[in-house]
Amino acid sequence: MSKPLASKSSTAKSLTLSEMAARWYLRMREHAHNQRSAEHHAFEQWLADDPSHAAEYDSFAHAMRQLDSAESLSTLADAAEQQTFMANEARRKAKQQRLAQLMVVCFICIAGFFSHQQYQVWQAAPVMQLAAQNPVGQIVTKTLDDGTKVTLSAKSDMEVTYYRHQRHVLLKEGEAIFEVTKDPERPFVVETDTARITVLGTRFAVNRLEQLVRVSVDHGRVKVEPQSEPDAASSESPSLLSREITNGQVAEVYPNRAMVLVNRPASDAFAFLKGRLVFDRADTSEIAYTVSRYRRKPVQSQGKQVRNISADINIQDIDQFLHGLPNIAPVKLQDTPQYTLLNSLH
Repeated sequence: MSKPLASKSSTAKSLTLSEMAARWYLRMREHAHNQRSAEHHAFEQWLADDPSHAAEYDSFAHAMRQLDSAESLSTLADAAEQQTFMANEARRKAKQQRLAQLMVVCFICIAGFFSHQQYQVWQAAPVMQLAAQNPVGQIVTKTLDDGTKVTLSAKSDMEVTYYRHQRHVLLKEGEAIFEVTKDPERPFVVETDTARITVLGTRFAVNRLEQLVRVSVDHGRVKVEPQSEPDAASSESPSLLSREITNGQVAEVYPNRAMVLVNRPASDAFAFLKGRLVFDRADTSEIAYTVSRYRRKPVQSQGKQVRNISADINIQDIDQFLHGLPNIAPVKLQDTPQYTLLNSLH
């Protein structure tokens, strides 16, 4: 004799009420000849456990009776054909059992589909959101909900959104240093318009300049990948492949989505924390864009770019640096009411 269905608690917990009612219906049809069996006792106990059990069972039994009532009446009308009736009844029961099993499978599939849909909605719902904008000349450090520290340089703009499966930062403008708390279940992702940086736990900096995005890793490991465009080149192009960078390495991603490792100290990216700006073979566009973060009157670069300018300056000495720049590079300064122009002499 099979064990009562109600005793299989682990199975019961995994079935819906409709599925349990369908299975009890099939078992009661099989044991209808023995009203005193343990199976009937377990069935009566299941009905008594919750009023909803009896209601669901009655609903399912009614549906089954609707399926076969016409055939039963027609067969029972002629007692002389009892043998034929019994054969038909056996076939009908087999079909009915297959139908009930199919209904159980359908219930499970439908429940699984809606559960998956609900899970996706649940994952996509933000659990924390933060927008941060820094004015010119101000550096701010923020500690996020998971303990991750973000330091924004001056004139920077970011949006932080934490989901249950991912931590996401959109760096719209400027520069930020991230000290990420490890969480293997929720990768930490920083995005700009041209680059996507994924990390589990590390200290790194992302600098969104006018002509490129620079990623510098102090320690740890991050994956840098260019953001794809609808009309981008083939994904097999070496310039579009993602790559991992680690301790002391620097990668740059350009507007055309090309990405290269560059030979420069990663520590330069963290200098603004100590009130310094470090330029390593920079061009006049990078210099103008960077110093404008700390200067009320922004600087604009005009003409052909002058390259290979290296300097290590205090942020408070930016004006002194600009006025001395013509002594080390072929440029001249010009003040207007709105801007300080950095003109190339080439």
